[in-house]
Amino acid sequence: MMNIRKCPLSEAALLYSSEPAFSDAGKEYTYGELEQLTEYYQRIFSFVKNEAFMRENGVSGLLSAGLDGIDLGEYLFTDALFPKVMIKATPSVDHVAAIFAMMRNGITYIPFSSRETPERIRTVARDARAFIINDLRRFAESVNAMEAFRAEEFHLNDHVDPYAPCNMMMTSGSTAMPKLVVHNLNAHLKSALGGQKVLDIRHGDRYLLSLPLNHVGGQAVIFKCVLTGAVMVSSRKDMSPAGQILQDRITVLSLVPTQLVRIMENNPEVLAESCVRAILLGGAPIDDMLIARMHDLYPSIALYGSYGSTEMASQICTNVLLKGKEITAGFPLPYRELVLNSDGEILVRGETLCMGYYRNGRIEKVTGADGYFHTGDIGRMLPSGLTVCGRRDNMFISGGENIHPEQVEALLLKNKNIARVLVVPVRDHEWG
Repeated sequence: MMNIRKCPLSEAALLYSSEPAFSDAGKEYTYGELEQLTEYYQRIFSFVKNEAFMRENGVSGLLSAGLDGIDLGEYLFTDALFPKVMIKATPSVDHVAAIFAMMRNGITYIPFSSRETPERIRTVARDARAFIINDLRRFAESVNAMEAFRAEEFHLNDHVDPYAPCNMMMTSGSTAMPKLVVHNLNAHLKSALGGQKVLDIRHGDRYLLSLPLNHVGGQAVIFKCVLTGAVMVSSRKDMSPAGQILQDRITVLSLVPTQLVRIMENNPEVLAESCVRAILLGGAPIDDMLIARMHDLYPSIALYGSYGSTEMASQICTNVLLKGKEITAGFPLPYRELVLNSDGEILVRGETLCMGYYRNGRIEKVTGADGYFHTGDIGRMLPSGLTVCGRRDNMFISGGENIHPEQVEALLLKNKNIARVLVVPVRDHEWG
């Protein structure tokens, strides 16, 4: 029997209809307006899902500049496991509305970065048999102008199957074909529920979309906001992050450590004058000197560290970072499980785990015979939580000891005279 639930955005629109949901360059959209825009995109994507209509109306001509030469008819939904649409990821109100519209229409969404090359996009689209939209708003306007579209009667649905494929995230990599990680809505919702409790995301918070929406961390912000009635604030091209923090009254931030360092170095007064109360750090090692400086300069801002992965829908562990305390990622959040095997590799499972990798027209499970996803990361569990030592495939042996270059690099970078460092193994007759 199919599992059906009301779309989380529809629920939010009922609770917070006249309250702000999205802020884009100073323009505010209420949850009611975001729901209306989602219904508009439901109508648009009803046509996208109709392969016969797409072929008959020559929709390949709607592709905007930048991906010239792609015959969209080649990438329609014939023989596909489920219908899929690739969209260039932009932190816009249209993009967020389209995410929920596709979900309601049973279309799996594949966001791609504006930095992606046409060659990689072609490769992914060809393998996934996905329809490509390079400019979402222009595409919608073109469909909306069609006589057949205006004559159509639509029966809109505000319910979704939480266990059906919801999106496919392209993992980074230098190869022509990145991995496509398939998630369902339930994984994203459970990820958001666990994450928002630790961060104490509240109704009325203003959360900056500072992470790209083609990354699972960027997607996580959307679901955290919708579940709590918080405001998603689009990152602005015409303003620095520091300026936007003040201008848009940001209260919560998700950053990589480098972003935080730049704000502190270039605009140290901003955080002191801002409304920011919580910052979630992840994606790279966190330096204890950064934590100490944050607590000295901005004692009212809670700083959190996290460990996560695309396969687990973003956060796995999250911990508050305190001056003078050991830096760890803490313990698994609700709906996640984590263990270390005999080699120290981090193994995870839970309701946030992806459905699998999409390959050759089917979804392949990512779990091993033990039921866990093997992350490839090496870690240690301390009384204060998980510490990540490095990647299993980077480890080498010297003098009979397992050496994780990331740990050596982190120690060397504590020296202020060292800006960048890379540790590599060199064969030695004595040490191996």
